[in-house]
Parts: sequence; C-alpha cells; structure tokens
Amino acid sequence: MRVLLIGVDGLTLRIVKPLMAQGLLPHLRQIYEEGVHALLRAPLPPAATTRWQAILTGLPPQRQGLTPGDGEYDRCLLETITEPQSASRTLHDLGQEDKALWSLLSAWGRRILVANVPATYPPRPLNGIMLSGPPAPPFYAGLAYPPDFASRLLEVIPNYQLTPTWRGLAAWLGEPLTEIRRLLRERSALLDLLLREDWDCCLFVLHEIDLLQHLYWDRVLDLHREVVACYRLLDELLGRALSVLRSSDLLILLSPYSFQSIKRTFYLKEYLRRYTPNLPVQGTLAQQRVGWPAHRWKLRLLPHLPAQRRWRTWRLAAPPAGGGELPLAGSALLLLPTSSPLGGYAAIALADHLTEKQIEEFIADLQAQVDPATAYPAIGDLYRDETYPGSHVPASEPTLPGKPTRRLILLAHDGIMLSSATGQRQLWSAGEPCCGMHHPDGLLCLYGAGLQRSVLRPVSAYDIVPTVLAALNIPVPAQLVGRPLISAGGAPCKPVLDIVS
Repeated sequence: MRVLLIGVDGLTLRIVKPLMAQGLLPHLRQIYEEGVHALLRAPLPPAATTRWQAILTGLPPQRQGLTPGDGEYDRCLLETITEPQSASRTLHDLGQEDKALWSLLSAWGRRILVANVPATYPPRPLNGIMLSGPPAPPFYAGLAYPPDFASRLLEVIPNYQLTPTWRGLAAWLGEPLTEIRRLLRERSALLDLLLREDWDCCLFVLHEIDLLQHLYWDRVLDLHREVVACYRLLDELLGRALSVLRSSDLLILLSPYSFQSIKRTFYLKEYLRRYTPNLPVQGTLAQQRVGWPAHRWKLRLLPHLPAQRRWRTWRLAAPPAGGGELPLAGSALLLLPTSSPLGGYAAIALADHLTEKQIEEFIADLQAQVDPATAYPAIGDLYRDETYPGSHVPASEPTLPGKPTRRLILLAHDGIMLSSATGQRQLWSAGEPCCGMHHPDGLLCLYGAGLQRSVLRPVSAYDIVPTVLAALNIPVPAQLVGRPLISAGGAPCKPVLDIVS
C-alpha cells in the first residue's frame, strides 16, 4: 500500500459542490462521492502554518515545542474522544528529534516525497525528496533535498517558482488570474515528476486556490468562467493522481480550512485605540516616556501619527515605579503582528501589570461589541493564552524580559473581518465582497484502499498522522493525540469512526 496526501488550502464545499453537480469537476466528484468524507477540525487560530504543523506532526502546538498554552484554545485537543494510541516504538525510541511525519516514515525505511508543505525551509534530509514550501525564498537549488532534484525539476519546468514571480508587476496587479493558472499548471507537472519516483508516501500541498479566493471571492461566488478554469486545473491535477494509484493505495485529500464571505467589518485596532476603562487613573503614565502629557492618556484623543511613532506609543508598558495600577488603555493593549484580518482571527497582548478584574472588564466590553446593522457580535470565540520566556515566540511579538506575555486570541464571528485599519469614524462598516476570508472548518476525503462510500462525523487534524502510519502498517507512537481513521495495514480498510446516517 502507498499513501498520497494532497492538501488544497481553502477548498470550500459551497463552491465546488455546484461545479461537481454540473460535471465540471469529475475527478473531485469521484473522490468525494465514492470515498469517505468528513468535516476536518484543526487547531485555532485558522492559520495555514499552524494547521499544517498539526496535520503533519499529529501533536498540539505546545507538544511540538511551539508556544505553550495553545492547548487552551486548541479545538481539536478539547474534542479528542479517545486515549492516545499505544505503540511499541516512539519517536524517542527511534532517536528522532524531528516530530514530523517524514521523519517517522524515514526512520521506518519508507521512501517519502514532500512538496510545497508550509514551513519546510530549509529542506530536511530524509529518505526521499523534499521541495520546501512557503515561506521560503524564490526557487533556487537550496529549496530541494537532495540538491540534484532541483536540476531535474528545472529540466521539466524551466521557470518553476514557489510563489508568484510578479513578472511584470503592473500585469500581475492588473490580472493575477493568469499567474494563478500558470502556477496550477506547474504544480501538475511537478506532481507528475514526483509520482514517477519510487515512493511509499507522497505529501503534496497546493496554495493557489487559497490565493484565488482571497483575491476573487466575488467572482468565485458567481462561478465566473475565469475562476472556474482554475478549479478545473485543480481537477485535472487530481485526475493525474488517480491515474497512477493502485487499487490498494490510499488517497487523502484535505483542506485545513475553508472560506467565507466578508459581510461586515469591525475595526478592532480603532476600537483598541478608543477603549477606556471605567477605573480611576493612578500612578505615573507610561506614555510620558514617549513625550505625551499625563492628562492625554486616553488613546482616543491621540492624533494620527506615522506608523513607527504610533507603534512606539502602543508598546507594552511596565508598571509605575511607585506602585498602583495603570489604566487599561493603548499602552496595555497591543494588536500583535500575528493577527490576520483575512484569516479571521486576531491576537492581543496584555501588559503584565493588568489585573484580572481589568482583563475581565475589557473582555466583557469587547464581547459586547455588536454590529448595529445585523445585531451580530464582532467576536465569535475568545481564548486566553500565556507564553513564557524560553518558548518559541515569533520575533515580531513584543515581550517583557523575565515576564510572561499574556494574550487573547480572538476568532471573528462568521462573516465579520477584524480590521487592523485606524482612523475610521465608525467602528463598523460594510464588508469586502471582492475578498474571501478563512473559515475554521476544513474538509477531509479518503479514497481507495477498499474504502466504502460513507460520511464520518467531524474528525481531528491530529488523526492524519495516525491514519497514514496505520495505512503503512507502522505502529502509532504513544504521544500522538489522534487515532487512525482506517484499520491497520491491509485491505479492505474500514473507517473506525461512526458513520452519519
């Protein structure tokens, strides 16, 4: 048995179902209707890198050596319904420091191909081939392992690029659809090249549908002829994959998140600038350090500043030397650079001097922000997170030496974008119909290997690694929190989750 995993960022059923019904996506329809499919739930927030790390390690972020505390807002971990699987050998037993799926398979002597998977730069040595995915520099020999694969790839695709080349910037900005279609054709040629290799497992990721839907959501909803052509190129790629699979092989098609429309916009950063607690001001204000008079501590009174100066004003402030509490204002609330308006989430840093009462009052006020036009709240879910020195925190995030950095993770309500723009007179406005935004729910399809047509209850991103290992008859390490979705080893494979009637 072999396993081919194809990931498509942003694949959305509300878009592809009408196209399948019209017969325009026959191969996707074959995979979806003749195999097993389910809703895929993955760690929050719905960012591509976060979710792919969970999919390809089978571990929640804090157990990957990433930010501790992410389990507090980790939807998958909270919904895990079985105990971790036991196994005779673990990653530690195998002497592998890297927890990724390709390290596990390489250690067991399986040949693995990895292409365009996020956060795989620089490429790792493994028993097979790795072509790094974004974020990474433009294509060159250092993107591939072994290095000679780059020369073989360039013989087939002379102008291969990892991301859009922006050749002729004006042309790209005028009509990116041409570039997206070119990239999809190149991805098909890349998959053809990889599948001619000897392999036991192939991991292949496409990001072009995500880019298409961010830029052209209004045309996507209208099933415009030019965007439909992009989906048909994706379907042709899936057809090529199906043509090389044996009856015993397993195809896993998944999307870590889907897309939704932006119906309304909430200006979160402007809200933070205006927010004033209902508490007396005590102590010396930290804004004095950057030249602001104490009587002008309310950020809603600050004039519009150049971005660099405004950033300095918003930095986390230390408690006053003389004791007392600082007001919950802009110096104590910071919209972090990791926020993603089109990703549907935001991160807010909380200064260490804030009391729980102040934080709770701020959370209550934030959750009370309701759209006057629709009566929908701005925030769908809100989670607490604390990271400590020594953990992996992005360099762009501000920290205070020796102190924990407390954060709030916000998920936007369906259809609402949390904007980082400032200067608006109103906190709410109409949405951006031309742009699409991430939705947390993903999609999983299993096809081949004797699987019968069925629909499963929602599954976890952490189930993917155990499923691949079980399909290849490899024991599942005990530290994984997911479970196999198929029976181990042979055919026919049967789903182990309940079938929705």
